[in-house]
Amino acid sequence: MKIKYLSAILASSLLIIGCGSDNDDDDIITVEPPVVVTPPVVVVPPVVVVPPVVVDPVSEGVTVDEATDISMQLDSFDAATGALTFTLTNADGKAITNASDYDIVYFGYPDPASPSIKPKAWKRWHVTQSFKCDKTDSDNCVGLLQETDVEGKYTFDATDLDLGSKAAAGAVEVFKVAVQIHGSIASNEITLIAADE
Repeated sequence: MKIKYLSAILASSLLIIGCGSDNDDDDIITVEPPVVVTPPVVVVPPVVVVPPVVVDPVSEGVTVDEATDISMQLDSFDAATGALTFTLTNADGKAITNASDYDIVYFGYPDPASPSIKPKAWKRWHVTQSFKCDKTDSDNCVGLLQETDVEGKYTFDATDLDLGSKAAAGAVEVFKVAVQIHGSIASNEITLIAADE
């Protein structure tokens, strides 16, 4: 036999013997690399603070000195204090702002149903108290006119109103007011308005 074949047989035998050897798997420790779980990258968008848009309220009204006409609507009239609330508008229904000049007159009348002890007496007697303000002489204004938060709406405080002291005790029963607001161009028409019941 030739040496070439013999060496090949011998090498094959060694491989078979080595492969067929008893190998105990318990003696061999297999270390597997740990599974690394990479958390997903969370990209937080930057917080952008947008300042609120501040819009100046656009006035739908006209100033009292620009108004070519003035209309006054009495909203309330407290007879005990003379306190008034009223609204000023022009013919187009736009609010009138910045009113400061006024003539406000309070009237006190007797009860029209009460009989007179003097048959020929004039039953329509009355007492009055006036409040005025002219912006050219604002230091001498009587009463307090203030514009409210509602455009074109005003309150009036009749400081020291006392119609009862101008007549016999208890004689004044009916209270009325006349309000005239003045602008540079126009004033409202005067109307005598009775107090709230």
